[in-house]
Amino acid sequence: YQVRMVPYQDADVNVEVNQQMFVEIRVEGVDSRQFATVVDTCWATPENDPHHSVRWDLISG
Repeated sequence: YQVRMVPYQDADVNVEVNQQMFVEIRVEGVDSRQFATVVDTCWATPENDPHHSVRWDLISG
């Protein structure tokens, strides 16, 4: 199966700190009656490094 988190695709978007943002989380190739998608945490970093010392929490459970 494939899991994707898709932010805006229409154009560049600037998001301010504490501004609400909407994303879609889609799981393809599974039976939706038998599969639940749960996202506890999600964060952004200024570089392609999930362990970067600077990080912004987008979703925190």
